[in-house]
Amino acid sequence: MSRKERRLQRHLAKKGHPAERIAAAPSAAVVMRVARLQREAMSLAESDQPRRALAICRELLTLQPNRPDVLSFAGTLAFKLGDMEEAAGLHRRAVAARPEIAEYQYNFGSALGQTGQLQEAAAAYRKTLALRPDFWQAHHNLGNTLRALGRLSEAVESYRRGLACRATAEGERDLGIALHDLQQLDEAIAAYRRCLALPGHRIDVYSNLANALMEQGSWQDALDVCERYLVVEPGNIEATALKVLALHELGRDQEACALLDFDRFVRVIDFTKPPPGYPGIAAFNEALVAHVEAHPSLAVPPRDHPTYHNDALEITGELFVEPKGPMAAFETMMREAVIAYIETVAREPPHPFIERLPNKWALACWATRLAGQGHLDPHVHFTGYIGGVYYPLLPDVVADPGRAGAGWFELGRPPQRFGCRSEPLMRRIQPKEGRLLLFPGYFFHNTVPFVSSQRRISIAFDLLRRD
Repeated sequence: MSRKERRLQRHLAKKGHPAERIAAAPSAAVVMRVARLQREAMSLAESDQPRRALAICRELLTLQPNRPDVLSFAGTLAFKLGDMEEAAGLHRRAVAARPEIAEYQYNFGSALGQTGQLQEAAAAYRKTLALRPDFWQAHHNLGNTLRALGRLSEAVESYRRGLACRATAEGERDLGIALHDLQQLDEAIAAYRRCLALPGHRIDVYSNLANALMEQGSWQDALDVCERYLVVEPGNIEATALKVLALHELGRDQEACALLDFDRFVRVIDFTKPPPGYPGIAAFNEALVAHVEAHPSLAVPPRDHPTYHNDALEITGELFVEPKGPMAAFETMMREAVIAYIETVAREPPHPFIERLPNKWALACWATRLAGQGHLDPHVHFTGYIGGVYYPLLPDVVADPGRAGAGWFELGRPPQRFGCRSEPLMRRIQPKEGRLLLFPGYFFHNTVPFVSSQRRISIAFDLLRRD
């Protein structure tokens, strides 16, 4: 239980605060009942039973509806249970009764932020800080809120004020992110480094720092961070992907090519035999296309999506869930293909990808539809140890020898944001209907841009470690 919650419980335990007395003196029975309910609510909260504790607080509020300490405590319990609307409502009532208590304003701001009421959340945090200028958590949360509102320079100042009150790994990390978003790379890198020097830092700070160094063109420093990242989390997909790019930019191509071994690790499988119940692979592909296009989750990703937003691109949610339809047969096909890949991929010479092939795994699957034109930028899937993509429907342009690989699948090209100078280590593979591609998850991959009046549908999946 947090210090904030314990503090709120102490408020709840107080008796006879002048501003919290009911207008008329309660009966002895009510006084005894309130005292019993207070003890019971605190005991339940301390034993990590927030739902039952909240129920007791609701009962207390039927007896004393305007007690701000109970309202705030109940709001904290509702927040813990994930009911942000109720939490915000309870904290709003607490603040209305006692606006001079900084903790009540802070809790109100936290609940408002979780309900998406960012402007009002920022106002609540500012009121908190007017009451307690050294409330470092309020400075930090105000920074987060301002960053979500796109007010990055103000967010930076809030984070810095919070860090002046208390140096925390989280504060330095979020300061670094805001500076990174502002493309103030030197300052962002310094913040990330300070974060890593503090206890309690998150592992994703290695990712933030490595990306900032790559964008800055500091290839050796980026490589050093990737190596540290891989010590902390061996086999990390992003760290390995960035390591390949940094090695290549440093001219260490033998090492880069050893990691990015297309001949050894990329598998191309053309299915000609359909699964049971389908007369041919074309009929099976038609069933897959119909399933994808009728899927209720198929939609254009939001504009702020870091990888996938494209007005011509739609993506489904998870496809290996009921009702699966033809995806049940597809899942069986893909599992068999992955098992064969793991069993037959060359074990020698030793390689970090081979050393960490999982014994237990699951597949996550989704589909994309590109209509008319489009492309996917180079990216990796951060949790997919092995990636796969299958093509049930392709536009004619993909097979046109005069269109320079339009719509082809590309491996190895770095994202543009890194400004890599060297000619990329890269391979293009022509998609075909009924073709499956398998490759290590740390290989950057993308679709070559194309223009067509026809649809392009691919079904992708990731192998997720379970060991």
